[in-house]
Amino acid sequence: MGESTTEAKVGRSVNLSLLNNPVAVKELRSRMRGRRAFVVLTIYLLLMSVFIFFVYLAYLAASQNSFGPSSRQAGKAVFAAVLAVEVFLVLFVGPAFTSGAISGEKERRTYELLRTTLLPARTLVSGKLLSALSYVFLLILVSLPLQSIAFLLGGVAPVEVLLSQLLVALSAVTYALIGLYFSSLMRSTLVATITTFGIAMFLTFGVPMIVGMGGGIFGSVFFGGPSPGWLVQSLLYYGGLLLAATNLPAALIVSEVILLEEDALFLFSQTVDGHAVTLFSPWMAYVLIYAIVALALFWGTVRRVRRVSKS
Repeated sequence: MGESTTEAKVGRSVNLSLLNNPVAVKELRSRMRGRRAFVVLTIYLLLMSVFIFFVYLAYLAASQNSFGPSSRQAGKAVFAAVLAVEVFLVLFVGPAFTSGAISGEKERRTYELLRTTLLPARTLVSGKLLSALSYVFLLILVSLPLQSIAFLLGGVAPVEVLLSQLLVALSAVTYALIGLYFSSLMRSTLVATITTFGIAMFLTFGVPMIVGMGGGIFGSVFFGGPSPGWLVQSLLYYGGLLLAATNLPAALIVSEVILLEEDALFLFSQTVDGHAVTLFSPWMAYVLIYAIVALALFWGTVRRVRRVSKS
């Protein structure tokens, strides 16, 4: 009988869930035990508060200029500052926890012992993922009171906060799974960490650089001569929105611009050479793409753990 069938029977008999996952419970107890976790949270909140305070002062100083921004939009600056910190946590702190989750077990020579238990591979992977995400989500959760200051200052709508938190939460899961997948693939934590951060850096900074250079090169080809037809221009619009949907900062910024300029959360119309073209907000494609990638990474990690246990 295959391991997948055995795992299914064991999973039903033990009735493991995300809330009582033994791997997650063990990891969380070791991580939250003692004062270290709470000291880190306190320092994080203090630094965040100081950062927001200086951002607010800088924005007020800039608004005093006759050509500066309006002081009534100070909430936007605070909201953007907190969101930037959350994006940093998602892109780099979350994968740091998962990139050594499985490879660390191999280096400590406890992985084989762990796989000889009745613990299914799916439960092992979900437990490692949950233990890493719980601390990242805790850092994001404690940031929400500071982010709510933006409502008091004005300029931020509730839908903007909800949309940004949806993208941040989905990105946290996906990037954590990237680290977990390479942790199951590599035998060295160092190699898994370097690979994970390399992919995170490429998706965050490399893709916009490539798009910018490609836009500069191909822009002169398409727009240097006669204006292309409305169909080509429409395809370029769709291509740009899809490229924005592959990058978290770009998806957040472009979706925000569309929400403010077009007053559209999902779809909006744009006139191209007299033709009405229906376009979409990038966050919709972002959610679809990253959800599929997250599921594929989770399935690939579980399959990798099963394959290693058989060898």
